[in-house]
Amino acid sequence: MPILDESKVEDPRFKGLEIELHRYPGARVLRVVHPGEQQIEEHAHDWAYIGLYTAGRYIERYDGGEADMSGPCAVLHPAGRPHADTVHDSGLETLTIEFDPAWLRLHGFAGRLDRSRAWSGGLVGHSARRLAALLSSTHADEAALGQATARFVAEALAQEPVQPPGWVGDARRWVSDRMISTDDLARRLDLHPAYVAHAYRFAAGEGIAETLRRRRVESASALLRRTELPLAEIALAAGFCDQSHMNRCFSAVLGRTPLRVRQERRLFEERDCG
Repeated sequence: MPILDESKVEDPRFKGLEIELHRYPGARVLRVVHPGEQQIEEHAHDWAYIGLYTAGRYIERYDGGEADMSGPCAVLHPAGRPHADTVHDSGLETLTIEFDPAWLRLHGFAGRLDRSRAWSGGLVGHSARRLAALLSSTHADEAALGQATARFVAEALAQEPVQPPGWVGDARRWVSDRMISTDDLARRLDLHPAYVAHAYRFAAGEGIAETLRRRRVESASALLRRTELPLAEIALAAGFCDQSHMNRCFSAVLGRTPLRVRQERRLFEERDCG
């Protein structure tokens, strides 16, 4: 059973919840959840750290600059490397693996972790989604998880940046802000729908329909954490067909039910009152 990690609760720089999913000698995997509109002050981790985006949006500030993180993306920080974050009003959820570099070498990584890095979309975004699915699985063993993490880091560090078509940035904003379909987007851009869908998926790390589903889950999650509205009303307000549709999308995006997300809100409230 995943447990709340109390180690961060009294740290004033950290304003989220850590729910431990796996722990091994030399590594641990956490689900990290932040409500919206939070400024996380500059901090560092004792172990190296990979954060894999699940839902929401945030600005990551580190020694390599600043990155606007939404959709499939990942950050890597060596041990002791400072970074800071600003969480968007939609909140933030990530899967995190913290590890001793010796643990990663044990599972096949032979490179160096000498600076912070951030990746958004592209091939690394696709790889980040696969790794996140494995990290969140209750059935993953240490060897499989370690080898997948080592492979992800090696491939991500070797990946050369690819410049997407100029229209992709606007397309990602339109899809996120207006719940626009592939055909509508193609008409707006005067491009073929199949080309738009393919280029968008490659650049964003997810398809247009997946972005729309994730945005609905994010909207519903914000309502679950801020209101006591019935689940059926939240489903309709967030753009789902009905509560069953919302439940299926939550399972696909977050790996748990809307009710469990609402229960996590109570963990925040209990922590703040404690």
